[in-house]
Amino acid sequence: MKVQTDQLAHPASSAGLDAKLEQIAAAMQAAGDQDNTQKTKQLAEKAKKAEISIAFCGHFSAGKSTMINTLLGKDLLPSNPIPTSANVVKIRGGEKAVQVHTRHHGVLTFDPDTDMEQVKQYAIDGDTVEWVEIAYPGTFLDERSSLLDTPGIDSTDAAHKIATESALHLADAVIYMMDYNHVQAEENFNFTKTLKDRGKPVYLVINMIDKHLDFELDFDSYKESVQDAFATWNIQPDGIFYTSLAEPDHPENQYEDFRRKLQSLLEQREVLLADSLTHSAEYLIEQHVRFLQKQNAEKRQQLESNLEQEISGLEPTDAAQVALAKQEMETALAAETERFKTAKDSMEQQLSSLLENARLTYYSTNEAAEQYLESRKPGFKVGLLFAAKKTEEERARRLEALLRDFREKVSANLDFHFKDLLGKFPQQYGIRDEAYHAEVHEAKVEITGEFLAAQVKEGAGTREYVMNYCADIAKAVKQEYRRLGLALIDKLLARLEAQFAAEHGKREERLQALDKLAETHRQLALLEQTEQQAGSRLLAILREGA
Repeated sequence: MKVQTDQLAHPASSAGLDAKLEQIAAAMQAAGDQDNTQKTKQLAEKAKKAEISIAFCGHFSAGKSTMINTLLGKDLLPSNPIPTSANVVKIRGGEKAVQVHTRHHGVLTFDPDTDMEQVKQYAIDGDTVEWVEIAYPGTFLDERSSLLDTPGIDSTDAAHKIATESALHLADAVIYMMDYNHVQAEENFNFTKTLKDRGKPVYLVINMIDKHLDFELDFDSYKESVQDAFATWNIQPDGIFYTSLAEPDHPENQYEDFRRKLQSLLEQREVLLADSLTHSAEYLIEQHVRFLQKQNAEKRQQLESNLEQEISGLEPTDAAQVALAKQEMETALAAETERFKTAKDSMEQQLSSLLENARLTYYSTNEAAEQYLESRKPGFKVGLLFAAKKTEEERARRLEALLRDFREKVSANLDFHFKDLLGKFPQQYGIRDEAYHAEVHEAKVEITGEFLAAQVKEGAGTREYVMNYCADIAKAVKQEYRRLGLALIDKLLARLEAQFAAEHGKREERLQALDKLAETHRQLALLEQTEQQAGSRLLAILREGA
């Protein structure tokens, strides 16, 4: 995770940076980040003193110590054939003084005029010595400017690596020296890229160019190959110098150019220092965010373990996919619940609409009903001979005619549509029930002579009553169909309730799993947000002093 620093406006000078850095250090310390707190305090102290440092890095054999001795015109550092520095040696201007910071015996002081050979021995002692500081007048350095000689980056000693990192942390620019024959070493590219990624100005010094043989490769082609090699690694050094200390008159020797560049960097103290402190603070803020991430690692791991469950059709680690699936499931559950709650009303409403709109009596029905009702009147008689028998036969004929007509109308205009509607209800709710379909198919309302007779009201004999009678028999039949339909709907609802309970339970179980995943992603996002906000707050302090 990288803290966004793109919008950070670097200050033109280091003035005021010390207070901001102390504020940042206090926030880091409050979070329990001791390492980055200490480093930020070192930056604050550096800002307060307005002290500029240029670090020399490279392999043990690159000639760093010899180069520094040559630049200063003083033999202050151990150099070949004696092994070079095994810890950081800081050389600055000012009154003569030497301090050796040991791991177990505190700070030892020496006289640089009489004790330099002993000091040099301490400089190559990486076991008991942490760092050496030499102050010496008469060089191009003053009390607030220094050169740092660091252990070789090819050292396998962990203490040496820590010492080098400490020096780079406080360095305002880095001189990376390489042996002419070892420029293409992968370690060079990795190291310089790391420095550039941290915002450090990096100048490459290709030393010992006296080893070059023109008949093998002309020097311009060699320089081009160096530039191409670093460009391949996406490294753009701030400058490249080719030097030879063994042959000062070498035609390609850029030692004097390099020395002038160093002096120029020191003259640009305020700008270089401000940029360096800001970039270093940005880097420490990034490291602080990583510290917070490490602090949260166990909690994050526990949360991420919740994402290891398998859910059909879903990638649990995809927060957006989980959120969408949760939303869809909630919507489906709500719709399903609402649909179940309204199922009874919906089916009953459809049944009522069918019954209300079914027309069961027509003109022919009215005519047959009028004939039938006439036969029911007191005094109705047919013929003279055998009148009683003929009268009963006529009554039976008229009843049969009404039965036949009314049954036809009910069959065509109600019974067919009733069975069609009731038969489609299961499909509306995704139910397959052959027994129910058979029961619907076999459902029947018996229309008999007794049924028609039961609807006759005594004493009615007007034309208006015929119309009322037809309405009564239609109403009575519809009531029977309603009773039959409601009984079938109740059976279907029982089946629907059982199915709803089973499917709803499965959906609820899936929703609970999705809820757990969504909450896990929320907590993971909150962890990351908290970490990033911590970094953003520190950047705001660095940017604005807020």
